[in-house]
Amino acid sequence: MALAQKAIIIGAGPAGLLLAHYLLRRGDQYCVELYERRPDPREGEMSQGRTFPISLQERGRKAMRAIPGLEEAVAAQSVFCQGSMIYRPQSKPRRIPRKNKILCIDRNQLVTILLQELTQRYSSDRLKIQFDSTCTQVDATAKTVTLESNTKEQFTTSYDVLIGADGAKSQVREFLVQNAGLECKQHYVPDAYKSLGVSRINPEKGLSAEPDVIHAWTLDNNTRLLLVPQPGDRLQGTLIFKAENNPLEGFSTPEQVFAFFQEKFPLCGELMTMEDADTLLQRQVARVLTVRCDRFHERDNILLIGDAAHAVSPSIGQGCNSALEDVFVLGQLLERYHDDWSQILPQFSEKRVPDAHALQDLSDYSFPRNKRLMFEFFLRLQLRRMLHHWFPQWVKPFLFDLVLDSDLSYSEVLRLNQGWINKVKRSLS
Repeated sequence: MALAQKAIIIGAGPAGLLLAHYLLRRGDQYCVELYERRPDPREGEMSQGRTFPISLQERGRKAMRAIPGLEEAVAAQSVFCQGSMIYRPQSKPRRIPRKNKILCIDRNQLVTILLQELTQRYSSDRLKIQFDSTCTQVDATAKTVTLESNTKEQFTTSYDVLIGADGAKSQVREFLVQNAGLECKQHYVPDAYKSLGVSRINPEKGLSAEPDVIHAWTLDNNTRLLLVPQPGDRLQGTLIFKAENNPLEGFSTPEQVFAFFQEKFPLCGELMTMEDADTLLQRQVARVLTVRCDRFHERDNILLIGDAAHAVSPSIGQGCNSALEDVFVLGQLLERYHDDWSQILPQFSEKRVPDAHALQDLSDYSFPRNKRLMFEFFLRLQLRRMLHHWFPQWVKPFLFDLVLDSDLSYSEVLRLNQGWINKVKRSLS
């Protein structure tokens, strides 16, 4: 019997953990080692400052569905949303229903579930997971990876296949850029953000936010607030703003933050406590780094997936969905080419690079920033929904519905909506 292939996965986020599930379900063909620079999320309280809500649609859920029982385990600790509620100054809230429910979960909670399911299903002789371990060097000739623990101890391990699932600042990708001619463009999106959380209910004021919609506000200066329902009657979300125009800049007390939310985001302000305001005040401003690569593999044994390959703006909520879809596509290729990585990896790049580039355009230019185009956006959405209902064979839904309610390739979604994307792009320039 052939020896099991040793797959080293750098990064134990959603994509890395799901890929471990996919490889280990293939019997004794693989043993997997996972290395993650962050601490183990199962031990102690994870910092809420570095987490954020994730909305999983058909792409991401389909990828989990391939592992029996996994989607159900995630769904049991999630909230299902049936659309969005859009709030704008001096306007009535606008409800945008979704054809399919969106599964909403905190990023750290998703990681914890994927991790627990993995360790429950597979023994330590096939699965090794080590946290607080940072990749510092890759030797493609010797097929080894050097890592450093949080105590600064270095160790080296060999691989048959190396997968970089280590996020937008991937060390595996950096090695390929420096040593293998990988072309990669990176830039920070113009927006910055702060994470926040509030209770969904204020019993003292008899107030509650709807439990089954994503709540979104946009101010005239493009400051946005996004709050996503979570289990336990919580709303977790982000305050998004231009990096050079932080609306909380200069605030030194939670009372100032509280007053700002009372004025600008009244519903959220009524749900916010002084403790919530103080927590938000203390949190660091974060930026999103986007990544665009010309390929996702090197030779027949190094692969990039998820944010390491194609980090995008979170504006349409596709970062995690596209990362999980990477794993689904890889799973199909493993079946088709019978685990022959010399065929799998070039095919993966050929299939996923065009979709990743399309997703970057969709993420950057789907959602308009001025009032006139915002009106047109909602008009197109409603009109296309109506026409699609009447003539489903002839009229496709509008861009957002195609992204959120279908698993149509990002390339095809972009092709069908290129005119709108160009229009938004021109408005921003």
